[in-house]
Amino acid sequence: MAWQRPAWLTMNVWTVTSGIAALVLSGVSIYLMLPASPTQASTGYAITTPSEADRIGLCLHSVKGVGQMPKEGTLWLVVHGVGNRGYYLSRQVQPDASGDGWGVGSLQVGNAASPEGQQYELILWRLDPRLTNVMDRVFTPEGMPVFVGPPEGATPVAHTTVIRTADKRPC
Repeated sequence: MAWQRPAWLTMNVWTVTSGIAALVLSGVSIYLMLPASPTQASTGYAITTPSEADRIGLCLHSVKGVGQMPKEGTLWLVVHGVGNRGYYLSRQVQPDASGDGWGVGSLQVGNAASPEGQQYELILWRLDPRLTNVMDRVFTPEGMPVFVGPPEGATPVAHTTVIRTADKRPC
């Protein structure tokens, strides 16, 4: 008499194997559906230049991005040193010629004492009309307003991180 595999063993192996396969497939599909960066995917804005982890000097010659200018409120570029407390409201972005993008001219990232390898976040904040009116009065050529985080009425809509080089030439 030959040995036969019990029916319950075949059924359990099949059940366990198909259950594991189903979990893996559903997990992979959920992972593939998640955006790489939730703020950029959901807002329609992105910083295209400089790219993530680009190495820059003290003077960043331009920042460009995609996304239309809001009908109400404004878009401002914010510089934040990773590991530092301050978020420096750098300047208001302007629409580019195509109308689907925006840009900012030269700006200083950090200061001359910033060490090589220091990381900085470039963040695009969308300000509501009320906060835009306040910024128009507060922003002066002598200094940038500094925040500990986004104030009420500001929404981060795009982000990239850059790395400082040893170049200390000002703009």
